[in-house]
Amino acid sequence: MPPPDKHEVVVATETLRTEADMWLHNGDQLQAIAGTADGLRMSRMEAGIFQLLVSAHDEIADQITARCREGQQRMTAIATTLHQVADTYDAEDANNLHELKNLY
Repeated sequence: MPPPDKHEVVVATETLRTEADMWLHNGDQLQAIAGTADGLRMSRMEAGIFQLLVSAHDEIADQITARCREGQQRMTAIATTLHQVADTYDAEDANNLHELKNLY
């Protein structure tokens, strides 16, 4: 199989960058959800006659907030990795390292 031409490399690396941007966007969405979930906490006064449920309700809000923040961090890490892979591939292609290493 012949090595990819410059256009194919550009398409591949731009696709990686587009995917990375998608992961960042979705991470931003999770961050927004975390903020909303954090705002769902309520005081016993707000709960009124449902005061017994406040602790359980707040625990759920805390769990949702924590999981969303965790997800946002992971999505950012995935996006960073995809950008690094695209940058590395571009740099190696520019220096013809794939050919020198007999990778294709």
